[in-house]
Amino acid sequence: MKNRLLLLALIASFIASCTSIKVQELDPEHEISHVCIQKNPKVIVGDFLPVVQRGFMKHGITTEVFDDEMPFYCDYYLTYTALKTWDIGMYMHHAELSLFKNHKMLGYAEYHLNGKGGLALNKWASVESKMMPVIDKLLVGYTPEKVKLFKSNQKHVKSNEVNNQPPGNNTTEEELKKLRKWFEEGLISKEEYKAEKEKLLNQ
Repeated sequence: MKNRLLLLALIASFIASCTSIKVQELDPEHEISHVCIQKNPKVIVGDFLPVVQRGFMKHGITTEVFDDEMPFYCDYYLTYTALKTWDIGMYMHHAELSLFKNHKMLGYAEYHLNGKGGLALNKWASVESKMMPVIDKLLVGYTPEKVKLFKSNQKHVKSNEVNNQPPGNNTTEEELKKLRKWFEEGLISKEEYKAEKEKLLNQ
């Protein structure tokens, strides 16, 4: 029995030593509720992007994917890379996530199989089982409840900005862009968006 337990402990230790995870946690003070993801056409790990999106949604953060030009309303954006290799079957052995605001990195996460996994059987594990723990560490300070509160606070701030806006300070086009941004980020409802848009167009 003791030998069996020792063997299991050695196997677990071996598997752990094959996996390297590096994370720069995302500070909750940024109050992020929506992230735009720049699509990387070089990544051929088919389910990688959906897994990342589910990982962020798990923490209450909505996402959208863009190809080339980032939408004007995106304050925070994510870049990624993922590599796979072959050993009887294809599997992911390396991945990186980098989150920015105005080209300043706010968070970083890396998954890496040392020696591409070697003899470790977990190297054939799913992308989800590999990446979810990494994303959880990256977003450890974010929960759906906290993000909901962030959105509520942001909505209040935006509402005050609109109410205190001096007449004629911005063009209608600029105001419509702001309004669209708030709607895309979930800060205002579809009904509120339509009502405010109609007000602007009828000024």
